[in-house]
Amino acid sequence: MDSWGIKLPGPLQGRPLRRAVVVFAFLFAMFLADFLTGEPSVPERPAGPVPFEHALHGDSIGMDCAACHTGARSGVHAYMPSKADCMDCHRLPMNENPGIELLDSALAKAPDHPWQHRRILPDHVVFHHGVHVAAGVSCADCHGTGHTQNRYGGETFNMQTCLKCHRGETFKERDFKPAATYCAACHR
Repeated sequence: MDSWGIKLPGPLQGRPLRRAVVVFAFLFAMFLADFLTGEPSVPERPAGPVPFEHALHGDSIGMDCAACHTGARSGVHAYMPSKADCMDCHRLPMNENPGIELLDSALAKAPDHPWQHRRILPDHVVFHHGVHVAAGVSCADCHGTGHTQNRYGGETFNMQTCLKCHRGETFKERDFKPAATYCAACHR
């Protein structure tokens, strides 16, 4: 029995350090298992002050993601567009259509940056868009296409998904080379 009157198995009796190590190892294993297999809860993206459909811009007229999301091709971050970014295209003479009044009205009421990026990866995870693009990963590989891009949750960002790709288990038809899987490559 220990000092609290609990009968412990033979190897743990009278050895407080060994007992502490076993308890710590057990708790660590439980947290690690939850971290590796748990699915993050990802909130849906609110509609925002300006209606927007990725499918109308990308799928319909062939705009590249980087046209609105600066940094997506070479930077660490893919930034969200500002009101001025929208008007760079929507004020072109060839773009006069019946929906322009609706857009003008929505943009007039919207803040300068109508869309705010909310990081859904943990703070200790390092992700560089440019490195992934240079390796041949497209925006749609992670973010989906069309309607799935209009909400958080269209993406599945968890450690298992990243590791599968880094090990070369996903997109096999694209012949990606396996990437780093050691902890410090992505975790700080």
